[in-house]
Amino acid sequence: MNRARWPLAAALIAVVGCTVPGFLLPTDELLRDVYVRGPGTLPAVALTFDDGPNGRCTEAVLDALAAHGAPATFFVLGANVAGGRNDELLARMVHEGHVIGIHSYSHGVRALFWESNTARELRAAAAEVEVALRRAGVSDPAPVTLFRPPFGFLTAASARAAAAAGMHIVEWTVSVGDWRSTRRAEDVSTAILAQVRAGDVIVLHDGFGTHQRSIERCVDRARASEAVRLLIPGLTARGLQVVPLTTLFGLAPPSSPPHDV
Repeated sequence: MNRARWPLAAALIAVVGCTVPGFLLPTDELLRDVYVRGPGTLPAVALTFDDGPNGRCTEAVLDALAAHGAPATFFVLGANVAGGRNDELLARMVHEGHVIGIHSYSHGVRALFWESNTARELRAAAAEVEVALRRAGVSDPAPVTLFRPPFGFLTAASARAAAAAGMHIVEWTVSVGDWRSTRRAEDVSTAILAQVRAGDVIVLHDGFGTHQRSIERCVDRARASEAVRLLIPGLTARGLQVVPLTTLFGLAPPSSPPHDV
C-alpha cells in the first residue's frame, strides 16, 4: 500500500489533473489517510469516476464495465443524488460490485477551507446516498468510507473533517483531461495507456459537475463509456488487471449489504 506522504507529487496531481490554480496540503499525521497510488509490485490498477451519477451517461459506463467484468469506484456528488432520479444507478453500482465514494455535495472548493463546512458537505452527501439506496431497495447500505475532494483540492481543514467522519481521502495518478469536449474516446484511452503503470489510480468522469442536462439521454459525458470499452482491453494487454480501489490500497471493503430489490 502506498499512501501519499510526498506533497510535491500530490501537488502535481491537483494542478495538472484538474487545473486548480493553487491549494493547501496538510502534512504529517493528516496525511496518514490520504491515498494516491497502490504498490507497483501488484500488476493492477483502479478505475475511478467523478461527478456522477448522471443518468444515461452513468448507465452506459456501468454497461461498459459489466461487459468486461471490471470493478470501479464512483465518487458521487450529493447534489446529483438528491431528488431520486439516479437511485437505481446507485443500487446497480452496489449490486454489480462497485464501490461508492463521496466527491462532496456541491463540488465547490470554498467549503474545503473550513472543517465544519466540509463536515456538513460530507454528512449531506453520505445521507443522500443512503436514502437513495434505501429507496432503491437496498435495505442496509454499507457506510461510505472514501472521499475525493473536488478537483483533488485538499486542505488541512478538509483532511480533519474527513478523518473525523472515518473517511479515507483518495487522489489519483492518471488524469488525461477526459472532460475536455475535444477529446475523443480513442484519445482518452490512448493517452491513459501511454502512461499507465502498475499501482495507478485512473480518474475519469461520468458526469459534469452538478450539471445534468438530460437524464433520458447521455449528453454531458457522451464518450465516457466508449473510452472504458477501449481502455480495459488495452490494460489487459499490458498485463494490468482492473481491481477495486480497496484492493489496490489494501483497505477492508465496507460491509456488503444484502442484495434485495
